[in-house]
Amino acid sequence: MSQSIGFVGLGLMGQPMALNLVQAGFKVAVFNRTASKAEPLAQAGATVVASPAEAARDADVVMIIVTDSAAVEEVVTGKGGVLETIRPGAIVVDSSTISPTVSRRLARKVAGQQASWLDAPVTGSKHGAAKGELTFMIGGDREALDRVMPVLRVLGKKHIYCGQHGSGLGAKLAQNVIQATMVEIFSEGFVMAAKAGVRPEALFEVIQGSLARSALIDFKAPFIFKGDFTPYFALKLMHKDLQLAMENAYAQSVPMPAAAAVKEVYGAAKARGAGELDYAAVITFLEDVAGVKVRTE
Repeated sequence: MSQSIGFVGLGLMGQPMALNLVQAGFKVAVFNRTASKAEPLAQAGATVVASPAEAARDADVVMIIVTDSAAVEEVVTGKGGVLETIRPGAIVVDSSTISPTVSRRLARKVAGQQASWLDAPVTGSKHGAAKGELTFMIGGDREALDRVMPVLRVLGKKHIYCGQHGSGLGAKLAQNVIQATMVEIFSEGFVMAAKAGVRPEALFEVIQGSLARSALIDFKAPFIFKGDFTPYFALKLMHKDLQLAMENAYAQSVPMPAAAAVKEVYGAAKARGAGELDYAAVITFLEDVAGVKVRTE
């Protein structure tokens, strides 16, 4: 019998993920604070409900993908939250990127209801979400992961088991630190070159023929060169993840001096109004300071 799914959070990533589950034939009940975002799901055949508790009531699997730690806590433990109705044996899959400490605390609360919790953040942006090609980084009980794999296979092409509760988030935060730093240092290099009169396409050709080439920059550069910062992953969320990474590193006595500096650059770009844009818009702060634009004709 197909598993019944409660899905909470229909943002940039959640909406295409939930649609893929409906189209795969799962019975899906969806909740989103902004009700209008549920309309495409209703048209596709999902049941729209009025609270996370209703989404979880008859669900074998509850999927959550919301903005931050506070939002996840509210969804799970607040009034009308998942804990009010979750069934023994159910599995909560939280694909939000939040504090590992908060995630472990929520895992204990869910275990008190005889249910399981997996932290399962994703990478692949909205493009990967739409195509069902996300990569999941998963922490928690391996047996629970095995039971939920029929659902996760619809949503992603890779499902990497990282270990105990919180380890999926640990992997995700580390990955985002690396990714954010790559885009920021690319931006510094290209702004410096543009100030010196180097055409962006010329430097890009140099980079592509060198050991500095990366798939991330191959993807982001054409958008930057056009000044197209349509969000695949919002800058404000990348800044939030950098803050979480710093907190996690501090708690473990891990020095991250470069990442700390990069976090401040993203924070400055956010303060100047780029928060809702793609995180590649971090370059706009550097461009404004340098008085030059990295754009092709």
